[in-house]
Amino acid sequence: MFRITGKIKEIEEKIESKKQGETKLEIVGQKVPVFAAETVEIKAGEIKPINISKICLPKKTVLMPSAYIQHKLGNMVSLGEETPVPFEHERCLEYAIFVAVKEGTIKEGELIGTIVVLHAE
Repeated sequence: MFRITGKIKEIEEKIESKKQGETKLEIVGQKVPVFAAETVEIKAGEIKPINISKICLPKKTVLMPSAYIQHKLGNMVSLGEETPVPFEHERCLEYAIFVAVKEGTIKEGELIGTIVVLHAE
């Protein structure tokens, strides 16, 4: 009985030591600005696709849109192209989905968001 208790205590100590250990997660990507390719009128609360200056991505890349609002009227929440292409192929982004929090005009050439492009295997 004593032997089992000792083993359990040893396991508990190992688990406890791992809780206090340091965990490191490193993600390295390329920050890419997204610019409107058209002038668009938008109302508060509206979700609207906006044509963007084309961004071509190498195959096997993953996108992370920035959550930080970079346009005074709202934020870009996703990107796409007319015909979706699988992850294993090169892709060219053509439009962004924009969520407006204020009414106004997004002018051609204005920054509407930023993405981080990550390379994956």
